[in-house]
Amino acid sequence: MLLKDLELAFKDKNNFKKIFNQEVKCKKEFQRLEFLGDRVIGLILASELYDTFKDFDEGSLAKLYSFLTSAVTIEKIAKKIGLDVFLEKYKINNITKKKLTDFMEAIIGSLYIEQGLIKTRNIIIVLWEKEINNNKSIKGDPKSLLQEWSQAKNLGLPIYNFIKKSGPDHSPHFTVQINVQKYKSMIGEGNSIQEAQKIAAQIFIDKYLKDN
Repeated sequence: MLLKDLELAFKDKNNFKKIFNQEVKCKKEFQRLEFLGDRVIGLILASELYDTFKDFDEGSLAKLYSFLTSAVTIEKIAKKIGLDVFLEKYKINNITKKKLTDFMEAIIGSLYIEQGLIKTRNIIIVLWEKEINNNKSIKGDPKSLLQEWSQAKNLGLPIYNFIKKSGPDHSPHFTVQINVQKYKSMIGEGNSIQEAQKIAAQIFIDKYLKDN
């Protein structure tokens, strides 16, 4: 699916176009759509994981859910459908990971208002399908897995450093840095410090542990 396909899901194309004008001209309404979209994505993915992975316990479901709803995953999906390129053509500046995530959530929020839960669910499942299938083996807590690995390698404990907090109060965004001796630092971002730490640990695992 590309951004054009997502636009075609809107019955009224003006509802799609308004999102990009609101980010500049009506920040409050954009943030409201973003707020709604974040919750719709969360509800649909939580329901999908519950129905699909019947052998997962609560912790395993939470781990996969956290990864799928993280800024890292949403940014990846946004770039895959070409949202970043579209924003550049729309002359929207400073296209950060946070901004891509915000726009994806606002689009989903607007689609939900116009089309309702069933059609929005179908769109989200298509958008997230590859990420769900590629990461369904994730069950363990990445911080625990990384700690066990680093100690086994005599590298000491991973160190997590808080970098910054951004975003509005209703939807804060945290950035942390993870440091492991002899390895390049990794950055994680999430809706809480704990989530950001887990994302940073998972990024480190994906980059380094597969070959170790």
